[in-house]
Amino acid sequence: MAEIKTDVQGIFSSIAKRYDLLNSILTLNIDKVWRKKAIKLGKIKKNNKVLDLCCGTGRMIDYECKAVGKSTSVIGIDFSQEMLNVAKKRLEYLSKDYKFDLIKGSILKLPFEDNTFDCITIAFGLRNIKDTNKALSEMYRVLKPDGKAICLELSKPNISILNLIYNIYFNNVLPVIGYIGTGDKKAYYYLRDSVNNFMTKDQLKQQFQNNKFKSNGYKSLTFGIASIHYGIK
Repeated sequence: MAEIKTDVQGIFSSIAKRYDLLNSILTLNIDKVWRKKAIKLGKIKKNNKVLDLCCGTGRMIDYECKAVGKSTSVIGIDFSQEMLNVAKKRLEYLSKDYKFDLIKGSILKLPFEDNTFDCITIAFGLRNIKDTNKALSEMYRVLKPDGKAICLELSKPNISILNLIYNIYFNNVLPVIGYIGTGDKKAYYYLRDSVNNFMTKDQLKQQFQNNKFKSNGYKSLTFGIASIHYGIK
């Protein structure tokens, strides 16, 4: 994993078992609504080939399996084996009716042929990648023509007063709650910093365009606290 920040892999591995619980608490469970909206925007159909990048504990795969149906396997890839172990356990109930594969690997060097997938998703993962340009290039490469890339990410609120409240919560309260819940202070300080240092919504839209995606844009969620970016090959 030389291409990806080595400390990031360690951070996510250390909080893997409590990642879902803390995410639900910190987002007031709104992240479930965001994920469902991202899946809907991807227009995933029965028997589509779907890849979920930085799949973590498999929460997007859960929804995607039900979207593609019982005869097609959804593939998830992540750089943390600990996260994949949690994903395998939490998705076990699906295995009787749906198919999925979990692979340890790098988004910067995807182990798939060109033009393989109808839809690629990534939720709360792109900002953790050292080279987002390369990541988007790889996504474009393995998408089929007319395939869709969907990126769900945290962002900054659109309204000034909400942005002020959000910054107080995100910069001061969230790391404390994260530390109480996991005992790992650096993980949630990293979360704060990764969002604060990430591209703006318009900058990410431009990077999609720079990587040849057409009809690209974004949809703000919950007053801009999160956003879904999309593009078509």
